[in-house]
Amino acid sequence: MATICSMIQGCGPFNQFKVDTSKSKEFPPSREMKVGVLTFTAPAAGVSKDSPYGPAGTYTTPENVGITAADAVSSELVNVLNIILIARPRVEEILKEHKLSLSGESNSPDVKVLGKILPVDALIFGNVTTFQRWHDMAGHGGIVAYNARLMNVHTAEVLFSMSCSAVKRGGMPEKIVIDLSRDAIHKLLVK
Repeated sequence: MATICSMIQGCGPFNQFKVDTSKSKEFPPSREMKVGVLTFTAPAAGVSKDSPYGPAGTYTTPENVGITAADAVSSELVNVLNIILIARPRVEEILKEHKLSLSGESNSPDVKVLGKILPVDALIFGNVTTFQRWHDMAGHGGIVAYNARLMNVHTAEVLFSMSCSAVKRGGMPEKIVIDLSRDAIHKLLVK
């Protein structure tokens, strides 16, 4: 991504958009599947002057980036036939009741254990690596990079995975993550 984004401040506009996906033969599901979405792991909110992406300038990572990315993927999955989404706050409330803290990555409790606790057939885990707004003398833009995967909680099979990244001059990361999620789900449905 750094080579894509290395550019001298003030040079012409640039837009880079990359979506990689893979899926199992079980996606899209042929029968009803209850899916829970967890808040994605994400970088902390804050402002910095440095970024390996984009031009020189000021970079801001907003609050609640993990929720924003999880909600973007959820809003696209709602339109997939046979997917019934269980609200993220409800899934996280049940985990809290069982004293489990789990967000984003599937390296915490055994996924099959979660299948016994949660009223879902599959969970979406995700990780946001970059979610920034930048401002420089030439304008503003957004940078987003994240990955997500849907795992069957009964078999631990990965039903799909997506790796998405974009740099867009004039774009805001909140809109970019929606566009990336839309493209990723579309690719998963047409492959």
